[in-house]
Amino acid sequence: MSGITLKCSLLESDDYYSGEKVAPVLTIFVGGNHESSSYLWELPFGGWVCPNIYYLGYAGIISYKGLRVGGISGIYNERHYYLEHFEIPPFNNVSCRSIYHTRKIDADKLKKINKPIDIFFSHDWPLGIYKYGDLTELIKRKPFFKQDIDRNSLGSPCGMELLRHLRPSYWFAAHLHVKFSAIVPHGKEDQIKYTKFLALDKCLPNRDFLQILEIMENDPSVTDLSYDLEWLKVLNSTHFVEKLSESEIADAFGNDLKIPQNFERSAPSQLDNAVNVATCYENLQTTAFCNKLRIMNPCILKSASCKQTVYEPIKNPDEIDIELESENVKRQETSRVLNLDSNCKQSINQNEIFLKNPINPDEIAIDEI
Repeated sequence: MSGITLKCSLLESDDYYSGEKVAPVLTIFVGGNHESSSYLWELPFGGWVCPNIYYLGYAGIISYKGLRVGGISGIYNERHYYLEHFEIPPFNNVSCRSIYHTRKIDADKLKKINKPIDIFFSHDWPLGIYKYGDLTELIKRKPFFKQDIDRNSLGSPCGMELLRHLRPSYWFAAHLHVKFSAIVPHGKEDQIKYTKFLALDKCLPNRDFLQILEIMENDPSVTDLSYDLEWLKVLNSTHFVEKLSESEIADAFGNDLKIPQNFERSAPSQLDNAVNVATCYENLQTTAFCNKLRIMNPCILKSASCKQTVYEPIKNPDEIDIELESENVKRQETSRVLNLDSNCKQSINQNEIFLKNPINPDEIAIDEI
């Protein structure tokens, strides 16, 4: 979320977070480079960001109707790829960008997966995926891609490593603001398997940003999202407080891997008038998940500043204020600002984010429409 004013998008997303609106279709997503990073920070292992919209976390695998669905969040940046997730809200002018950079520790977890994956999501394209589609048409539509293609730097190296390891039936991506499809072969000629890759354009008029695919369900009777046992074992083995076997993990979840509908607001919405606003929040979904799986909660380990938010009643605009306050105090109350640093401020009351530099260095320009 850098380099843009987010008043409209914040207002729209808050409608779902506050419960005013509910997504009409069950939605699964991974993070890119234009998300509410301070909110997704609360859900490193995934969770409901609002009713009916589920986030896969930094990396994750879940199950839906018998299909294994996985994903990895963020975009590739070599400078931060080999680091751990060091960011803690409030983010500064460096961490407000590094927070959405993919990390090797998350890619390595996915490389421990051996069972077949049906659908995989990423924001970034896998490096070199353009070799398996219509490269001529891609360069024709996006001529400024050619320099990166010639340098073999268009896309994420870890993305292609994961595609080669996981070999999912489908891989969906975004980020580069152009529709592009490819078919990637795996294995020898007598045992060949394919990954069908599809990236979609930016959501704008007259652009190819939507495509509907029909994928055969393995178990249509299961209508809820479920945790994936192999993935839970990977998380337990890499973050453990107490190491568990797969059978012990199943027992810890009561032999029911259904993902609970346990969304709760962890922070105030714009409908609330909040005081004692914390710089970061403990998300009860993450706490419950970590306790059950017997793993460390990275959010609690990183920061002890998470605290409860105290709410004031929403004031009636027609009511006369009889308290004697100076105009200066009133202005301070109505324009309370969280100072991230001198370059990055978030205004709680005005619902806008402003950065000193309006250009996001991680975003590809889209001058032609």
